[in-house]
Amino acid sequence: MKEILAEKEIKILHEIGLNKIQIQLYLASLKHGLLSVLELSKLTKINRQQIYQEAEKLVELGLYDITRKQGRKYIPAAPSKLASINKLKITKLEETLLALNKLIPALENIPSKNKNKVITKYYEGLDKIKEAYESELKTSHNSEGLSFAGSLDHIYDYFSHSYWDKFNKKYVAAKNNSKMLVHYSELAKSAVKDDLKYKRETRYISNFPLKVNIDIFNNTVLIVSFEEEFAIWIESPVLASSYRILFYSLWE
Repeated sequence: MKEILAEKEIKILHEIGLNKIQIQLYLASLKHGLLSVLELSKLTKINRQQIYQEAEKLVELGLYDITRKQGRKYIPAAPSKLASINKLKITKLEETLLALNKLIPALENIPSKNKNKVITKYYEGLDKIKEAYESELKTSHNSEGLSFAGSLDHIYDYFSHSYWDKFNKKYVAAKNNSKMLVHYSELAKSAVKDDLKYKRETRYISNFPLKVNIDIFNNTVLIVSFEEEFAIWIESPVLASSYRILFYSLWE
């Protein structure tokens, strides 16, 4: 049978859930009207058993009606029915997503034997380090983050000011606040001006040119070496608590 639609148009029908045979049958019926399994087989060159199986699925979808006046024949529904079917799928998907969002807290509260187990993740490369920071954003809500930032001049050699501006805006949007210890420099003095905007407190240490960045949030410690392009994510209540003690000792 000669193709009625272009390939990119057929692709749209695939995307709403129709398979290749169903599309061929529906298009043939739109063009020729009322058709039996035998007539559909002659037009499409598809075997009758496959046609019967797929035609019945089209009946279930509402894209075919059946008549028995002259034996079992299939009548194509108006093309506008395709949009109705797709809207119904979207509605069902939205309902499922809503139910899933309600279920997630219950799933997260299921007692687990591994809850006290230390979890370590390793990231290699600057793009992967960004993924680690994205994970920090996703897991930080209504909390305080602590950061041994060290040398901002060193950090900005790898991730720009605009990157950190976007990061901090997202961090604040999640109702977080933070404290940051930095090596004293002109760049550090400039960064303090943004403290109010980022709900952050920054303090200087005179001789503190760290070349690693250490963030403490929730029960996680994230250690990043920009120069060596790797990060280590450690989920450990004991380690996070110990780093907090170290941070506040220097903070005072």
